Amino acid sequence: MFVLHAPTEIAGQMGLLCGGLRSIGIRATGYNWFQSYIQYNENIINTDAFELAHFAYYLTRDADVLHFHNGDTLTVGHTELPALKAMGKKMVMHHWGGDVRAKWRTRQLNPYELTDAYFPDEEIDRHLRQLSEYIPTAIVQDYELYPYVKDYYQHVHVLPLACNVKQIAPVYPDPGRVVPLVLHAPTNREFKGSKYVEQAVERLRPMVPFEFQLIEHMPHARAMEIYAHGDIIVDQLLSGTYGMLSVEAMALGKVVVAYVRDDVRAHLPADFPIVVATPENLADVLLPLLHNAQLRHDIGKRSRAFVEQFHAVDRVAQQLLEIYRTL
Repeated sequence: MFVLHAPTEIAGQMGLLCGGLRSIGIRATGYNWFQSYIQYNENIINTDAFELAHFAYYLTRDADVLHFHNGDTLTVGHTELPALKAMGKKMVMHHWGGDVRAKWRTRQLNPYELTDAYFPDEEIDRHLRQLSEYIPTAIVQDYELYPYVKDYYQHVHVLPLACNVKQIAPVYPDPGRVVPLVLHAPTNREFKGSKYVEQAVERLRPMVPFEFQLIEHMPHARAMEIYAHGDIIVDQLLSGTYGMLSVEAMALGKVVVAYVRDDVRAHLPADFPIVVATPENLADVLLPLLHNAQLRHDIGKRSRAFVEQFHAVDRVAQQLLEIYRTL
């Protein structure tokens, strides 16, 4: 089987999935037209929209499965989809969030207002109708995104975020550390709720000794080096789920704090280790973690074990292969 991933790399997932599929004997390659300062480049070929459109025929000719990402295909207007469907090509669309989060739906599901999606609600609806006309199967990372796409596609699969756990050595919080380091790394301050993190930090400073560092505009490899020195990593506080930063932080054996909605949490394993907080109670949630170094260490151990069981790329790749077999 040959699987072609394209055209948008999100949080390193395209490269990780390609690598995971190769590890279980599947030919897979990814083409990415979205370049960013984070500099993901493992198992993918960085290109641009013009080259992808120009070589679309040659890229798809021998592919058994076309795995598209982020609501994008090989051409800007998805002009290749009718021909691919006529050829009987097996296709799947992997949605990642900003491409499908219509504001009207978010207001129904989430008590917090999120930043605008890539497009207005009407455009998201038109886009999803167009894609699902030719692509019957979608993938999302969790049940936070599931409601946004379930009414469009014939089949929607939930596939956990993938993490190459074997390449990340855990550095558990030191149970003897008196002054813990709290980290927050927003790629988008408004989406992550960074102002609430900063407010909680200022409220806590007179109460307990700790250090705080904000990580922004930094290549992924360098950011990972800094995460390794932290004790607590505060991720997103508004969307109601957790992202790749949380997964990598858990793989490092850190305490992760994030807002995970109850309906999303209901679909996760019982040993889910993320410490749930809201913008309103973040300081109260952080306080016992700052006081108790042994608690931080214990949660860090649970975090690593959870990622090994739920997010390890070899396990996720096997689940993805089973999805391909249903196409």
